Amino acid sequence: MKILVIQGHPDSQSLTHTNAMHYYEAAKQMGFDVDMIDLSHADFDPVLRYGYHQHMSDESFPKHCQDLIQAADHLAFFFPIWWSAEPSVLKGWLDRVLTPKFAYYYDEKGNSHKLLQNKTADVFTSSNGPAFFYRSLGNVIFRWKYLVLGFCGIKLKHGLVLGRMVKNPSHERCAKYIEKCTKTLEALNSNHQ
Repeated sequence: MKILVIQGHPDSQSLTHTNAMHYYEAAKQMGFDVDMIDLSHADFDPVLRYGYHQHMSDESFPKHCQDLIQAADHLAFFFPIWWSAEPSVLKGWLDRVLTPKFAYYYDEKGNSHKLLQNKTADVFTSSNGPAFFYRSLGNVIFRWKYLVLGFCGIKLKHGLVLGRMVKNPSHERCAKYIEKCTKTLEALNSNHQ
């Protein structure tokens, strides 16, 4: 099984980045074929300047990401929740990478069709707000499950949120969350063998 890790925090010194790197290394140790897209180091313009009616001058990074997605069986997204959403660099990545004719298309009747079926994903987030809120109807995990990943045909397996970071950011609590995220690899490993 091939896993693609997408690290969506712009700060390479963040808990999110640490979590993504731990997951990446654990997946490699378990024998998975793993690639990573680290948006804290990516050099690309995340702004979709012309919508989808005109290509931007440099599409090399989005095309590379599309190739990695195409080759992957499972995607693992890591990001913090800011203002009830992912950071702008990750939102821009979604806009530039999950494009029409790659992730989905509309037919002549206006019906949407999913082009990334037979792939699964996990979403691992952290937030200052309570975790239950971000898993509720209409919020971040719901939106990613149905309106982002699901719209493209990708099935969400896990949506984990480490909430109340401002109230209790202890090292022990963060370490437990990182281990909980990594433990999801066991389910993939049992399906892989």
